[in-house]
Amino acid sequence: MKWMVLACILLVLMAGVGERTTHFDVKYSDAKAFVPGAGRTLEDAYRAVNDYFGDLPASVKVIIIDGEEMDNVGKHVEAFSAWNNRSSTVVLRDQTLKDKKSLAVVAKHEICHLALNDLLEKKGGRDFRWLEEGTCMVVSKEPLDEVKVDKYIVSHGFMSLPEIAKAIDNNEYDVCKNGYLQSYSLCKYIVARYGIAALVDLIKSPTQGFEAAFRQETGRAFGPFYEAWKEDVQKKAKGVPATNVVSIRGYLCLDGVA
Repeated sequence: MKWMVLACILLVLMAGVGERTTHFDVKYSDAKAFVPGAGRTLEDAYRAVNDYFGDLPASVKVIIIDGEEMDNVGKHVEAFSAWNNRSSTVVLRDQTLKDKKSLAVVAKHEICHLALNDLLEKKGGRDFRWLEEGTCMVVSKEPLDEVKVDKYIVSHGFMSLPEIAKAIDNNEYDVCKNGYLQSYSLCKYIVARYGIAALVDLIKSPTQGFEAAFRQETGRAFGPFYEAWKEDVQKKAKGVPATNVVSIRGYLCLDGVA
């Protein structure tokens, strides 16, 4: 059914209802979906993400489509982004615009993907792909219940980095959700231990292999760090308070977690 969404997007691009800001060309499938101030929220999200990465495209198309059309992509999908060397596009569900707080988070998440695409593309391999969603969730500060996240991960079993990447790309919602949450939790733990700058530098590192880049940026082997993360998640899932860990909060439409 995705071809139906693509057809809808083409129609929207040809429609006359829209809004222009410094970095965004916004098109609406329906004039009734127009929300004053949405462009300002997008610009705020752009600045927040660009402060971390500094590589966002100067111009981004934003397509606002009807909820039923977005359901053809997935009923849990609030937005998605598309990127190539010539164009960057973010597609949003029209309902998302009605809540400015939700729009701010969703916009930052999708704009973060646009910042990461070029960086990850240059690395060539898939070593870093597992952390893309987690990074976007951390940067956008998605309002997840951390204890529920930890309990969910423990109940489903810890995955390796390749398994996380594979789960994120899975079409089954529960499998995909598990991948998202484990990516998020691991990225959040990196930030808690080393700061957000370390996560950004890790992604920007010219070193091709993830574990080599991790050692280079943190001074620590990834294996022991991964085991420390697992122990931390297990403790918090049992209600044991974490020590010396900065709390990172965020938002994604994940049933049973938020």
